Amino acid sequence: MPTLKELAGQELAQRYSRANSTRVAPRAQTMRAADPSIRSYLSEFMRDTVDAIGLGGGYRQGLLNAAGGIETAVDFSPVVGDVLALEDAGRSYRQGDMLGTGINLLGAIPIVGDAASKAAKAARALGGSNGVPNVGLVREGVGKSRDRVGTTGQYIGGPAGVDTPEKLQAMQDRYIQDVELGQAGADWYRDASNFINQASLPENRQGVADTIGITSQGTNVDSNLGFAIKGINQRAAGLPVNTGRFPGNQSRLIEEALSGERSRLGPKRQPFADNLSVGWNPDQANTSVNDIWQGRAFGYTHPDGKPWDAGFSPQQHAFMDENMLVIEDRLNNMQMAGRTDWDNLNTQAASWSGAKIRAGDITESDAAKQYGDFADKYAVNATYEQAPGANTGQLEGILSRPFAERQAFEDAATWTNAQGIDDLYSSGGMLAQPTNQMVGAYTPSSTGVLEINPGKSARPLVQQSAGEIIPSEARLLDIGESSRAYIDVQNAGAYHKVIPDSQTKAGERTSVNVELDGSPDPEIMSRASQIAEQNGFFAVDTGNGVNFVNDIYSDVGGARTGTSLGKELKGELGKEIENLLGKRVNRVKVQAGYEDYESAWQAGQGSGAATEQFLNKLDENPTFAANIEPALKRKAAANIARDEAAGFPQREDVRNARQILIDKGIEGLRSALKSGAVLPAIVAAVLAPSVLKDSEEPQAVSSLRGI
Repeated sequence: MPTLKELAGQELAQRYSRANSTRVAPRAQTMRAADPSIRSYLSEFMRDTVDAIGLGGGYRQGLLNAAGGIETAVDFSPVVGDVLALEDAGRSYRQGDMLGTGINLLGAIPIVGDAASKAAKAARALGGSNGVPNVGLVREGVGKSRDRVGTTGQYIGGPAGVDTPEKLQAMQDRYIQDVELGQAGADWYRDASNFINQASLPENRQGVADTIGITSQGTNVDSNLGFAIKGINQRAAGLPVNTGRFPGNQSRLIEEALSGERSRLGPKRQPFADNLSVGWNPDQANTSVNDIWQGRAFGYTHPDGKPWDAGFSPQQHAFMDENMLVIEDRLNNMQMAGRTDWDNLNTQAASWSGAKIRAGDITESDAAKQYGDFADKYAVNATYEQAPGANTGQLEGILSRPFAERQAFEDAATWTNAQGIDDLYSSGGMLAQPTNQMVGAYTPSSTGVLEINPGKSARPLVQQSAGEIIPSEARLLDIGESSRAYIDVQNAGAYHKVIPDSQTKAGERTSVNVELDGSPDPEIMSRASQIAEQNGFFAVDTGNGVNFVNDIYSDVGGARTGTSLGKELKGELGKEIENLLGKRVNRVKVQAGYEDYESAWQAGQGSGAATEQFLNKLDENPTFAANIEPALKRKAAANIARDEAAGFPQREDVRNARQILIDKGIEGLRSALKSGAVLPAIVAAVLAPSVLKDSEEPQAVSSLRGI
């Protein structure tokens, strides 16, 4: 009785016969569009064949990927149906050669299939466990007409001297040794992709991955991220992009990438960008990256024996691609590192780490470090609270409520999006680390009373240069925190950034950083604020530590230098901080930004001071203002619902200004301010188009000019 596989094979043979007699013509020399019915038939035929021959793992996926590409591969190509390839497939099946059946079927697919079939056949000839390689596709645009030079035996595209099967095997063995040495870095692409997916909005993440790929040339992971952040923030600011080690040819490509255009980046950078997309587009990530470290792992050297540091020819790319299929198959059969999921991405990532370890460039403990491991270096601490400030006139009485109740108020209308990052900066086009929970400490000058409130720390990523945040990026932070303070009726908006020691001098490090595993409780934060105030600092919780930021406007802080701070920390100040927080203190340079709204709010209803300050700050970068407008509208709407449910007295002009922003946007609010028409009693009239226009004419309702 025939087996299920034999029955499936019989059905396929019958369908093959029908295809050969009714749908397939001999290969023609002319070009025409393929019949859609043939496209879908051939795709289905391939998938059924894969099921029938019973391949699994990488073999199965490689053939299915090819089947999935048929619909585009056959368009405007030679007439579908290479009879010879189909006859070879039938012959392989009759001989019981199931893998050969699949490989020969690939040959029936014009363009993609021809290259794939050749690659698979070559990989099979190279060996692998039981002579069966992991079938996959060689990258687009590379290939070679034959495997070896007849007179010398040299493998085409291979390292010099690889001219026998034994030497080829030894080369693969050495590569596998690098994989074993660098196995901790095997998941590098997936982890890096997850970071990009976390730090950017879905509509931006491909552009971010491509930007990182473009700026990867000749960089380490840290500087690669820094170049990308700079370009991304230039784009967010509406400035020409000028970044990377080679800005002359990279900047234009970055502009295109961040505009949603996927340019052909070449046989090294394109696979790298594709592989960084594996977290959200795994089908796109299917080719190893042939960079100089991949070449060194394969044993390429210059004629003088120096380590390889050049690009690769199409033949070299093809040689490495084909051998990767064999190596992956061997790794899976060996169950290297206890894994059976070795593929193009994790094999090359582990080998890259191993080659770098062997060269002394990184340690084994650094093998797995990807962009997310360096992101905190670029993260700003944009700290904020939600309970309206004292003496603003908004929700008076809320500051006296228990901390837990204020926490619930904080959580009811959040700036954090579903990804856990700041909605304001991510909408503006910037990357961001996850927002932290923190405890806020602030003393308004009008009351002199320390306020301890629940808060959060947004963490947008910026680039610094020569010891300070790049000015254009600092301006985005100023705009962001001014906007946040306005929407939430805060006495101030603020941010600060610890500048890496590598960019500072010891004498500039006048602030103190204490790293913690989380946020201190309100009592400890209150005591930290008291210590700070007594010694010329501001204490700021970031959610993963407390920074004592030097207050240059205080008598003590104004006279402080890095040297004098070092002496203070060796004395009572250092002991007091360490005893309170239980951690070692570090001298650092901190750059801070501060947007003061206290006097604007206290000007009261009818002054227009706060709204004017908000709009003036937005005018410093209209591109960024337009980008963050949707986030401002979302937060204004959430605040209206939350504040009305809170049960505390509200400023009606705050309520109406928020509504105008929601309904008419920034320009509508600007028009309302000019007309003097932001009034509690006539908000409906304010929203009318006839009112919301630029006008210098006084209005009859100008007794209250709004906020």
